[in-house]
Amino acid sequence: MEHMPAFWNADKIVHFVCFGGLCFWMTFACRTRRISRIWIPVLIVSIYGIIDEIHQSFVPGRSCSIYDWIADTGGAVSGALTFIAFLRIVQNKIKKKY
Repeated sequence: MEHMPAFWNADKIVHFVCFGGLCFWMTFACRTRRISRIWIPVLIVSIYGIIDEIHQSFVPGRSCSIYDWIADTGGAVSGALTFIAFLRIVQNKIKKKY
């Protein structure tokens, strides 16, 4: 692919980052406030990753890869945890202000 960075497994990093961002916002949309509840947005994004990989198997020049799905799911976990950390930082800043 001509739009991908030129290092080994660059597509896995792209999958990780994109699905991490998707899950960051999915965690927000699901109103997840506790780390024990991140499984909901992670599951949604992971299922979307499976669907995306199956779809890619029908697109010329693309392939279905379990390793891409693993990167998708890892990114989803990372994105959800990042949202929870961001939320806690913001809440602490608000508490200190008032």
